[in-house]
Amino acid sequence: MKQGNSEIRQKTFTQEKDGAIAILTLSRAHCLDIEGKHVLTAAIRELASDSALRAVVLTARHAQAWLVNVAELAEMSPHEARAFSRSGHNLGDALTELPVPVVAAIDQVALGGGCELALACDLILAGPAARFGQIEAMGGVLPAFGGTWRLAQRVGHQRALRMLYTAETVDAETAKSMGLVLDVVPSAELMDRVRALTAQIAQVSRQSVAAIKRVFTAGVHLAPSAIAALEEEAFAGLFGTDDQRTRMRNFLASQAKEANKEASNA
Repeated sequence: MKQGNSEIRQKTFTQEKDGAIAILTLSRAHCLDIEGKHVLTAAIRELASDSALRAVVLTARHAQAWLVNVAELAEMSPHEARAFSRSGHNLGDALTELPVPVVAAIDQVALGGGCELALACDLILAGPAARFGQIEAMGGVLPAFGGTWRLAQRVGHQRALRMLYTAETVDAETAKSMGLVLDVVPSAELMDRVRALTAQIAQVSRQSVAAIKRVFTAGVHLAPSAIAALEEEAFAGLFGTDDQRTRMRNFLASQAKEANKEASNA
């Protein structure tokens, strides 16, 4: 009997709200099968309409959550493989199109599609048990969810090609030194560090963060002149809003207060 999306969703991840932060926790092995990707993509798309949302955290409690089930792939036809790849791209697109930052918190092995899922997030914080790699060449294929170009964005062309050509895996500290992850945090402190980071994000302008993410993401693919035009449009579009006026006035008032304080102490 085929499972419904609601049942698949319940088995694949849990979702909770911590203030203005949504936390999605992968809760089973091999979450990146086609059904898992579909329900994750739907959940991310739903979050995009939450105007109070300031950040999303993607983490896992199952040791094999960030791994693809190779047994599922082994006998796929080209048609099935194309659908599998497309579902991964849809999930990556949903994450990059979300108007708030997505922070991945990983303390497990994230190889192949799991590494690609992590790379589709804006920031990655890793625990000491984390390992990363695009190992698809070991199985006679290549990354299917955008890992070829997203890896190069993080670590540079030479390191990315070395990892891709050799199916190299790296530990958390090496991933940090390469720029693949932002920081390595003790396991017991990982979620606290993530919450502190997302709390910082929540303090700044939501519309500014959305514009930064949009321009930053587009800048990877566009020519410099097109990036400049997009940046100018986004920058101008933020002016005249209540948020921009209030924040700049508060900033100026704070500066004036600090200047007066320094003058009185002189």
